[in-house]
Amino acid sequence: MTKDSQTDKLKKVKKMYSFWGRFPSLYSAQDIITFLGRAKTIRSLAVKKMGLKRGDKTLEVACGSGRNFPYLVDAIGKDGFILGFDYSQEMLDASKQLSKQNEWSNIKLIQGDATQLKITEKNFDGVVSILGISAIPDWEKALERCHDVLRFEGKLVVCDARLFTGFLKFLNPLIKVIYSKFAAWDPSKNIPEKMKEIFGNVELENLNFGTFFIAVSVKKER
Repeated sequence: MTKDSQTDKLKKVKKMYSFWGRFPSLYSAQDIITFLGRAKTIRSLAVKKMGLKRGDKTLEVACGSGRNFPYLVDAIGKDGFILGFDYSQEMLDASKQLSKQNEWSNIKLIQGDATQLKITEKNFDGVVSILGISAIPDWEKALERCHDVLRFEGKLVVCDARLFTGFLKFLNPLIKVIYSKFAAWDPSKNIPEKMKEIFGNVELENLNFGTFFIAVSVKKER
């Protein structure tokens, strides 16, 4: 991908999620369709697979409007730390409002490009991204950066979507059009395989008739 085409795609993603950030309630409502009514179950399961403990430090890449924060806060407690990273300032504004409403004082929010992930913090106990990596144009570099900021034995958990297989695959053309236009989703990315290449390991669980997956990689010595 050329630099110009990557820049154009980033602009498209920023514009799209700036819109959703201004209407976080509407964005949350589409969870019902996207997760087939199992948003809370899948989001909480993804966070559970991080294996976090009280007082741990965690990073969420493409944190959006903060819909995963309740599960992360519950896992690490008030003595833990959450860094929410997103490309859309409007999404971060929605996250900030949610944090304020819930009086979460241990969350820091940063705006930026996940492929660079310019943060001073490192040695995270866990990194998570839910429906985020598939929308990042230069997603391989984003996964590399996730590896870089993890501590030894820290976990990266990516939860994302796939197209239907089997008898429901006739819906795929419509799904691709809708989610590529309104969520910058690219189902052609083999995220688990890239995680295995970077980390040397990956565990995969499929959910919702195979339309969702949770991939877990552990940082080891290279």
